[in-house]
Amino acid sequence: MSLSDIKHSLKKYEFPVSAKEALIRIEQILVGRAGTSNKQVDGAIEIISEFVFCETDRRSGRRSGGLTPLQQLQLIDIICDYLSSCTNESTKNTVFLSLFGGMESQRRLKILSILASMAVSASSTSVLLAVGVWLQQMGCSSPQSLQLVENVIRDHFYLNTSNQMTLKALATTAPQFVSNFITAVTELYLHDVQGVNKLPPKNLLEVITSWVYSNPTLCMSAQLNPAALSNGAIPMAAVTPLAGLIHWCALAPLYIETDSEMVEVAVPFKKIKIEGEKEQSIVKNYVNKSLTESELYIKLHLGVLHSLRAGRRTHGPPTAVNAQHLAGLVPLVQAYAHQLLQRGVKLHTDDKLQDCLDRIGQSVQVALANGCVYGNINNLLTLLDTLPENRLLRIIIKTHQQAI
Repeated sequence: MSLSDIKHSLKKYEFPVSAKEALIRIEQILVGRAGTSNKQVDGAIEIISEFVFCETDRRSGRRSGGLTPLQQLQLIDIICDYLSSCTNESTKNTVFLSLFGGMESQRRLKILSILASMAVSASSTSVLLAVGVWLQQMGCSSPQSLQLVENVIRDHFYLNTSNQMTLKALATTAPQFVSNFITAVTELYLHDVQGVNKLPPKNLLEVITSWVYSNPTLCMSAQLNPAALSNGAIPMAAVTPLAGLIHWCALAPLYIETDSEMVEVAVPFKKIKIEGEKEQSIVKNYVNKSLTESELYIKLHLGVLHSLRAGRRTHGPPTAVNAQHLAGLVPLVQAYAHQLLQRGVKLHTDDKLQDCLDRIGQSVQVALANGCVYGNINNLLTLLDTLPENRLLRIIIKTHQQAI
């Protein structure tokens, strides 16, 4: 069937039925052939624009106002149904990327953000895995990926602790999505943008800590489970969140105050009832200690070290941590040390700085010992050697420089 015939058949339907039928036609155009021509791809793009997102007026060819809020929700429901019913991962990802790939359109990105947020709420594995592939193909640090992730954080990780169990379960149901999500999240915080280090919301930190600490292989999920794409598609390399998490854990002592949060909770006190004794309602208050931010970063740091051990490659070159990404810590730590010197503080006596350097040393040692680092390791060690004096870090640098 020619493109004009497909369009003619779709014009018989009104939205949202036209969008549902269009997804079927798009699958037929893009999937199941040895190779898809540019003409077929262009045809699928036209159908998507006109019949799925209603970006083009059928009669005049001019861009219309797009979908109303109600129509957006109808379209999201249709896309969810399609992804849930599609049993072939390659087909599902191909159609999904054709809908949202490129993403020059803010309207489509808005729809995708709503779709991703709803999928997180509903723990929709099929949708989340497709979103995970999208993040990887777009690049987890791309503006579009960061915008989507910020929307998900706003919807689920600010002042909302009631859904933590649902969020924590995503590491098991959609690990590839979670891995790419964390990679993108680490780009948003503790990056010293114009002298300001934005900290992640505590609820977000709690969930990420739980994910990483409880699942040592989680950070490698996107690499261990390559995205299923159609023939001829170019898969983008998965980047683990490990380097970004090492940044978080190392820099946390410099910006997080050591604090405590004690929460009074009233709970029933269990007591053995003696025969003949009148039943009493006894309530006892006990103090339930919630982890502070500084304690969460300690726990996250331990989880990262376990993940680095799990990231050891028995075959092939290392893929877990880029040496250049690790080296990005150096100027941030040096800037903090410079501020201390300006205040007349001796660097070896500053507990926060030494804690930071200890964590860098521990992470580098475990990463190098387990063969997780790729790139210019010699340059990494040279840069680390310019950091303020720290006995552990200095021993680790010297040991690995001698081994090269």
